[in-house]
Amino acid sequence: MGKVSAALMGSIVGGFAAVAAMVFWFGWGLPGSGQVAHVDPTRADYVDLLLTVVTIFLGAIGLAVTVGALVIGLVAFKTLREIKTEAATEAKGAAAVQINATMAAGLGHTILSEMARKGELDEVFERVAMRLQSGEPEPESGDQA
Repeated sequence: MGKVSAALMGSIVGGFAAVAAMVFWFGWGLPGSGQVAHVDPTRADYVDLLLTVVTIFLGAIGLAVTVGALVIGLVAFKTLREIKTEAATEAKGAAAVQINATMAAGLGHTILSEMARKGELDEVFERVAMRLQSGEPEPESGDQA
């Protein structure tokens, strides 16, 4: 909210600065190109000045709205990313809890029993037996000479 307020204040101050620059640039009320200054400006001069000021203020308001929309969009994008990250973290935690509960319920024992029955664990059991008999860690496959 602070960024939006700063953008609005910046556009308003910028609008005032632009109006002052336009007044000095066009030299309203000052003599120009050898012409005599009007002691009393005409109605056309006032209308011209007023239309210029209104145009600049409308541009400043448009700029403020654009900057505000950009800020709101960036904040929304950041918030959505945070929500997505938080949801993924919670989903991982819930999945871990569910997996642990399922494993505790005996599914792991059932899977291992089925693998042992099919002979898929014979190589693993042989390696464990060799470690127990030798009392040493098994050498890595790349360390053998």
